[in-house]
Amino acid sequence: MSAAGLAPLLALLALLALCAAVIRPTRPSLSFTDTELCLGCICEATSNCNLTVGCVRGLCGPLLIARDYWLQAGSPTVGAARRRGGSDYEKCVQDPTCAATTVKNYIGRYAQDCNQDGRFDCDDVARIHYLGGTQCYLRIEHTGYYRVFKQCMDNVRQFITYDPSFTL
Repeated sequence: MSAAGLAPLLALLALLALCAAVIRPTRPSLSFTDTELCLGCICEATSNCNLTVGCVRGLCGPLLIARDYWLQAGSPTVGAARRRGGSDYEKCVQDPTCAATTVKNYIGRYAQDCNQDGRFDCDDVARIHYLGGTQCYLRIEHTGYYRVFKQCMDNVRQFITYDPSFTL
């Protein structure tokens, strides 16, 4: 992924960072940076972070969220009030902030060590998002989604190194 190709991803990470300041998962959680990195790479792996993707075969928005996933996440909405009719789902999952809330709520509900490596981390979050909360233990390494996700994580981590001697 080129530096120019990372620009939309980094912009989404910044947007997701804003919503992370307000939303806190209730189950095992990742650090602030890990959460935003994770959501950004899930977005990259699911839709190439296409913010205008709409709905395709029952999956909607840049994170390709199904209606049942959204329902299990508590049916978050854009803004404070629920609207009449069936548009809450589509509006939410196509809005980056509401879609991130949906994923965080879903992960909060199903948080577990899917790959059985002894910790709950971004790899587990990616598995829960893609395979579902009750099937996250299934093999995923062969999928295009997982290959893109892992490559994204490796690429973005290069920008997130802690150097205590660095000052502005």
